[in-house]
Amino acid sequence: MIVVRLIMTALIVIAAVTGAIVVWDNVFSDPWTRDAHVRADIVEVAPQVSGPITDLTVANNTHVKEGDPLFTIERTDYQLALDEAQASLEQAEAQLALKRQSSERYTALKQRNSSAVSDNDVVTAELETKAAAAAVKSARVALSRAKTNLDRTSVFAPASGQITNLNADTGDFASAGKAVLAIVDENSFRIDAFFMETKLPFIRQGDAARIKLMASGETITGTVRGISTGIAYDQDDSSALLQNPTPSFQWIRLAQRIPVEIAIGEKPTQTPLINGATASVIVELPDDRQQAPWWQRIVSALR
Repeated sequence: MIVVRLIMTALIVIAAVTGAIVVWDNVFSDPWTRDAHVRADIVEVAPQVSGPITDLTVANNTHVKEGDPLFTIERTDYQLALDEAQASLEQAEAQLALKRQSSERYTALKQRNSSAVSDNDVVTAELETKAAAAAVKSARVALSRAKTNLDRTSVFAPASGQITNLNADTGDFASAGKAVLAIVDENSFRIDAFFMETKLPFIRQGDAARIKLMASGETITGTVRGISTGIAYDQDDSSALLQNPTPSFQWIRLAQRIPVEIAIGEKPTQTPLINGATASVIVELPDDRQQAPWWQRIVSALR
């Protein structure tokens, strides 16, 4: 019985050690992570002109296509500004016509009778004509600006996606440059996976990946799009162009987590993609980059 107990104890110890080695190998060597999140571009929509909102054509959490109308700013003041700019242009053009006519008359008189008109009068008429022409150009710019501002009273979706964070209603005053709503760009969804830096030597751009979404447990495919080349850390003092490292104990160094962007191959069918949702990612290594079995690595390390 003692021999049996010794054998069973030895087997349990061997199994425990083997399991610990396998777990250690998977955690610290294999390119996978549970620290991954769904990401998308959030397009903040703000008007370029200020005024009360007269027409809100969308609701929160609704889908829009690029170019769909979102809301309209009160147009009255901008229409009046356009009418005023149009009148200023017509006045400037009339002044230009008068100045050009006067200049041409002085020039003709000078050519017929040099003593009838002084050279100074001819030059003055020509300069007044140039000034009137410049005033016409300025009036045309003002008219174009007024037209642009009137067009900007209608705000359209800059991207296709879902409306979120709508914090305005009809009658609210919208300020130029201040976001009224946001659109989650449906064509920008991706996965930001944070891998320990010790796993980066095994990951390459273009590698296939499997993505498991926590929300539904569904697994979808993806491709490594790129690896971040920089992260922030406590000792970084870039504003002074110098680093100020603090002492650290060598035996408690922790591997940094580096963002790896994963392009999504196909969208899930069980649940929609949601910015910020949690996921797990496994990078599938090709045969030429597969690691040797753990026992071979142990033997190589002991040599």
